[in-house]
Amino acid sequence: MAHPFIWAMRVIHAFEDRIVAAILRQPGFHRGVGRIHKYIDEKQNGRHPHEPLAPGEATADPNAPDQTRSFVKHFVDELRNQARGKPTDIDKPPHK
Repeated sequence: MAHPFIWAMRVIHAFEDRIVAAILRQPGFHRGVGRIHKYIDEKQNGRHPHEPLAPGEATADPNAPDQTRSFVKHFVDELRNQARGKPTDIDKPPHK
């Protein structure tokens, strides 16, 4: 008797065209692919000059530190302090 996994694979293989067609009919799939394409295109070629600005982008401070980098820096500093046995004093207010 065949293993249940083999039967499952046969069923999936038999309905593969229907599964692919169902995925391609979904507008969410095409939106996702479009977002990925736009992200990669902007990384490779820069922003399209005729694209409208994102909300808050026109008023964003270009000299402000990147939030992701500052979080990663803070996180790494915390790990180092804990490894040294000197955890950060939590009573101090955070500096900005």
